[in-house]
Amino acid sequence: VAAVAASRLGRFGILGLLAVSTPQLAALGLMVQTETDFSSRLCFVLSWALLNFFWLALLRRPALSGALSLTMVVVLVLLSRFKHDVAQMTVNFVDLMVIDRDTVSFLFTIFPDLRWPVIGAGLVTAPLMAALWWLDPFRIRRLPALALGLGCLAALTGYSLAYPDEAWRGYYDDGYLSKFTRSGVTAVSDLLRYGFLEADASTTAHLNMPLLDACHPAGRRPNIIMIHDESSFDIRAASCVKVPAGYGAHFKSYDGKERKFLAESNGGPSWYTEYNVLAGLSSRSFGRFSYFVTRLASGHVERGLPRSLRRCGYQTMSVYPAFGGFMSARDFQTTAGIEHFYDAHDLGAKEVEPDSFFYDSAVKLMSAQAPGKPLFMFVYLAANHFPWEAKFRPELTPAWLPPGNVPSIDEYLR
Repeated sequence: VAAVAASRLGRFGILGLLAVSTPQLAALGLMVQTETDFSSRLCFVLSWALLNFFWLALLRRPALSGALSLTMVVVLVLLSRFKHDVAQMTVNFVDLMVIDRDTVSFLFTIFPDLRWPVIGAGLVTAPLMAALWWLDPFRIRRLPALALGLGCLAALTGYSLAYPDEAWRGYYDDGYLSKFTRSGVTAVSDLLRYGFLEADASTTAHLNMPLLDACHPAGRRPNIIMIHDESSFDIRAASCVKVPAGYGAHFKSYDGKERKFLAESNGGPSWYTEYNVLAGLSSRSFGRFSYFVTRLASGHVERGLPRSLRRCGYQTMSVYPAFGGFMSARDFQTTAGIEHFYDAHDLGAKEVEPDSFFYDSAVKLMSAQAPGKPLFMFVYLAANHFPWEAKFRPELTPAWLPPGNVPSIDEYLR
C-alpha cells in the first residue's frame, strides 16, 4: 500500500497534496469566519472530523472525503443563510427531521430561480469528485477511520449533552455547523426518550369534535378581532419605573376597564401563545420540541378557534408581520382554520414596519370584505419585540421626552 501511494504521489506530486489539503484549509477558514467562540469552534472541529472519517470509512480517499465533507458544510451554510434571510432563523436539525417532499416542492415553487443553480452545481460537482477520486494518492484503512469517527461522535455527543446549545441562538446568523450538530444530539436524544409528544400512554378521554353543521347561531354575529401584541407589557409591574402620562390607556378596553387574558407563554417564544390561543391546546405537550410547535402542528392540528368559528359561518383571516415561512406560521394557521393568510410580503411591508402599518392593512382588508358575513381576524404585531439600541422611527414620536428613569430605561423596555 505504501509503495502504491508513493508511486501515485510521485506521479501527481503537488497536485495530489493540494487535492488533500485544500478542503481542510477551506474548512479552517470557514470555521474562523462563521464560528464565534471556543464552544462552537470545538463542536465545528468534532463535526468536521466526524464527516471526514465517515467518508473515509466508505471511500478510503482523503481528498474525496474532504471534498464531500466540505460540500456538505458549504451547502448547510448556504441553506442556513438563505433560511435566515427568509425566516430569521438558521437551519436546525429538526428541519431535517420534519422536512418532506411537499416542503421541497414549495421551496422551488416560491423560488423557481433556485432550480438552475442546483442543477448547475450538480453538473459541476460530479466531474470534480471523479477527478479527485483519480488524483488522490493516499488510501486510508477503513477500521481506524471508523474507530476515529465513532470517537468524534462520542465526544460531540457528550459535550452537546453536557453543554446543550440554547434554542434562541438559532436567531443569530452564525455558528451554522456547530448549532446544527449540537441540536441533532439534543433532538435525537429527546426523540428516543419521549417522541415528538410527551403524552400519557393511554387515556379514556377524547376530544369531542363538533360536526360541520353543528353551529346554528341566532341573530346577527359580530366581527371578532384578536390582536396579538407581541412583547407588549405593562412596565408599571416593575417598581419605581417612571412612565409618561396616559401610558396605561394602551392596556384598557374601550369601556375603560383593564382585563387580563392568561396564556401559557408570557416572556417566551410568542408562537407558543399563537399555538395555545388558536389551537386551544398546550404547547407543553411537545416537551423539548415545543420550541417547534407550530412547525410540528402544521398539517396535523386541525382543531381550534378559527375552525370552530368557520363552522358558525365566519370568514377567517390573519395579518402576520413577518414572512409566513417563519416557524411555518402560514401552514400552521391555515391548518388550524385560517382561510386567508397575509404575511409581510403579501402586504408590501419594507423591512420592519410600525404597528400602524399592520393596523391599516387590517382595516383595508376588512373594508374589502362583502357585507353580511361575519369576520374573524387575527392581527399579529411585532414592532415592540426588538431590543432597540436607538429609537424606532423617531419621526413618529416627535414630542417624546424621556421620563427621567435612573439608570435610563432602554427603548425596548420603554
